[in-house]
Amino acid sequence: MCPTEKALLGIISASPFSPISPFSPRDPLSPRPISPFGPSGPGGPNSPLGPSGPGSPRSPLSPLFPLSPAGPVAPVDGKHTLSFPIS
Repeated sequence: MCPTEKALLGIISASPFSPISPFSPRDPLSPRPISPFGPSGPGGPNSPLGPSGPGSPRSPLSPLFPLSPAGPVAPVDGKHTLSFPIS
C-alpha cells in the first residue's frame, strides 16, 4: 500500500464529526455549507473543478440535475422537449 492510499484511508476512516475531518460541517475553513464535502468538494469554491464543478449553480450540467432550478428538463423554445439521437 503506497502512502497515498494510506492517506486516503485515513481521510475515509475519519469521523464526519471530527474537528480535523475535511468533511466536518463545522470546518473552520468553510464559511458556509456550499458543498457537503466542504469548500474543496465538488461544486465548492476551492474544488479542483472550480466553482463550476458538478452540482454547482454555474455548472454546465446543472439543468440536467433534478434539484436544479431548471428541473430535469430544460425548456427549449418555451416547450419541455427531450431530444436523443436515434441511430
